[in-house]
Amino acid sequence: MKKILLISSISVLALTGILFGCKKVEKGFISDYMYYSPNPLIATQGNVTNSNALELDGTTGPVKVKLLAIRNADTGQPAPEMTKEFTIKQFLGQITSADSTVALVNKKIVLKPALPLEISEIGGRISLSQATAFVSTGNYVIDVEVSNIKGTRQILNACRIQLLPKTYFALDAGPFVTTSDPDAETGFSDRVNLPVTVTYDNKGPNKIRFLFLDKNGVAFDPSAGQVITRGDRGNFSQMNPYFPVVRTTTALEWEFIDLPNGFPIKDGNNGTGNYYRIPARFTVENRNANPVFFGFKALSAGSYTVTIQIPGITKKP
Repeated sequence: MKKILLISSISVLALTGILFGCKKVEKGFISDYMYYSPNPLIATQGNVTNSNALELDGTTGPVKVKLLAIRNADTGQPAPEMTKEFTIKQFLGQITSADSTVALVNKKIVLKPALPLEISEIGGRISLSQATAFVSTGNYVIDVEVSNIKGTRQILNACRIQLLPKTYFALDAGPFVTTSDPDAETGFSDRVNLPVTVTYDNKGPNKIRFLFLDKNGVAFDPSAGQVITRGDRGNFSQMNPYFPVVRTTTALEWEFIDLPNGFPIKDGNNGTGNYYRIPARFTVENRNANPVFFGFKALSAGSYTVTIQIPGITKKP
């Protein structure tokens, strides 16, 4: 009898093992806690801005992401203009050193339709285009759907987008000036903060002017050699090979091309650095003045005046 019970117990265990062994193994994982970073995503009208890919929180890849809705975050109302096509300037291809004339550059610029906002299907990256110039500033929020081998999740209020008013120029922080010995690359002083201001006229011709002032607001005269470049250091002419510099009695001037992502798009010998010099013979202090600033960019058609006022230096009468 005991032998029969033992055989029965073994049979039950074997059957149980077979049943559990046949249970379907589920594939993949999809998180309930996927998110965007940064959030909010801050952009300016008319400029290209991209988010990082959606943070998957361990979700099995690949994932597909679809935009479900975009709303005005303050009113809760739909914002259909963010997914409406507008015509904007776009590049057909990369601008290279072979594109050495205005005509060659213009051949790579076309008018094409674009959406202000798109979501990349793979990875979910948020892309804001130059077409945001045609929609209202403010706060927006998106809902997205994420799917993978495991299933589908809807992420409501997935990312807040703050669209700021259009900016017409860019200028990096930290302009500085040094002084140095006359007619030499010696005796440099410590760096001092350099005040730089930019004024913009949207009705003017496409022109950029660099105006150099002494501490009293008196302009140095580039046409008389009072503003020069510094050897092989970077300067704006290196970034703008399409138009020659014009030296007037008050400024250095260049024409420029109105490009989709702003001008210039070429770097100089020091990246976006502008290195200039006021020779010592034109200063009361008998010191070279060496103003330096980075990252100036014209983001729209029109006229720009970049005013550089050099502290501690007085122009000779």
